Amino acid sequence: MSASTDPMQSPEWEAARRDWYEQARTQLDTLQQAVNGATPGSLALETIYAPMHDMAGLAGVFGYDMLGKISRSLIETLRKGANPLDERMLMVARAHLAALAALHARDVRGDGGPQGLTILAKLASIHA
Repeated sequence: MSASTDPMQSPEWEAARRDWYEQARTQLDTLQQAVNGATPGSLALETIYAPMHDMAGLAGVFGYDMLGKISRSLIETLRKGANPLDERMLMVARAHLAALAALHARDVRGDGGPQGLTILAKLASIHA
């Protein structure tokens, strides 16, 4: 590892962030396809839960706090929902994944500021 005082400024850290970012893009694409093609009762909770749990844990590590918050919101909602996913849970998953994909595509880092709070509030209203 480079001899930097801030490990997050090292080339190795940036390479790890890029690797995670690409993996997350692929994972989000796969999950969106699964959710968009699902009918109520056809998609197991674990299909969405496990990758979102991983994203919730790693997004913040790489500076994508907003992605982590949305992922965490989704897994907390999924825990309380039907398994396999019913129409309501599919709607919640679709909305969260659409937001995640859009923010990821724009490479939004940090907590999203006031717009981030608005996004979280809109997503929370879906599962209220």
